[in-house]
Amino acid sequence: MWLKWWEKIRGFGIHQHYYQYIGSKKVKRAMWKKLFVAWLVGWTMLSLCIFCCMSFQATEKRRETLASMCDERARMLQDQFNVSMNHIQALSILISTFHHAKSPSAIDQRTFARYTERTAFERPLTSGVAYAVRVLHSEREQFEKQQGWTIKRMDTVEEKQVHKDDYDPEKLEPSHIQEEYAPVIFAQDTLSHVISVDTLSGKEDRENVVRARESGKGVLTAPFRLLKTNRLGVILTFAVYSRDLPSNATPNERIQATNGYLGGVFDVESLVEKLLQQLASKQTVIVNVYDITNHTHHIPMYSSNVLGDTFYHVSTLNFGDPFRKHEMYCR
Repeated sequence: MWLKWWEKIRGFGIHQHYYQYIGSKKVKRAMWKKLFVAWLVGWTMLSLCIFCCMSFQATEKRRETLASMCDERARMLQDQFNVSMNHIQALSILISTFHHAKSPSAIDQRTFARYTERTAFERPLTSGVAYAVRVLHSEREQFEKQQGWTIKRMDTVEEKQVHKDDYDPEKLEPSHIQEEYAPVIFAQDTLSHVISVDTLSGKEDRENVVRARESGKGVLTAPFRLLKTNRLGVILTFAVYSRDLPSNATPNERIQATNGYLGGVFDVESLVEKLLQQLASKQTVIVNVYDITNHTHHIPMYSSNVLGDTFYHVSTLNFGDPFRKHEMYCR
């Protein structure tokens, strides 16, 4: 009996030790699986964090590079525009001094065309300059006899959007009767087709002329299709006065002292293309230039149809006219 009990106790101990051994082995195996999964998840999360950090740094680096390249293009365009603007203003002083202050005038169309052509390098962004004289209605008949041509209308050309091959100044209609006119009498050879055209008969030009003579500063038109070329451009206008006016002169005093208007034509599309070619690099920057004077309707001055990245940079452009606002979008 004692032997039987001893065998039972011994067998129970062996079985209990066996089950404990097998159980602890299963526990260890489950623990190692959990540790492996935790290690795998941990390294995966760490790798993702490193990847996101490096991707963010690379994206920020690209944004900084894009901002730098965009600001560089905007600065160059603005600087070249200011150079051209200063030279156009100097031309307005030349007109006042050698045309209106001299009797007889020391300037004619041939002299003006030759001078502006030879000094075109001073105006790197202009495609031409022209001078329109102020003519009152009472002076129109005598003025037309003196010039040998009739003052022409501009608005009919703007409405029809005449192609350059179909443009003929001789076919333009005479300007309607109005209080005053501003026909072009001098023009660079590239703009010789606008001679005799009344700038006050065109919507954009009229607004420009009125603002220029009332403010005494250079003013810009909104982007519009240029005569003959039918390309997008703007016109910078300076008023030419008969005498030096104080800075606090009233708009009425400025109007009374106005002799004419000197305008510089900027073919924005071709000029921005030339600028981008000068700054061509391994990294292509897609540039769009907008007139944002009307916040609800941005007018494109230069645009590209090429697709680019989703993110972009905006650089502000200051062309000297506080009334008009411009921006450059780069992708």
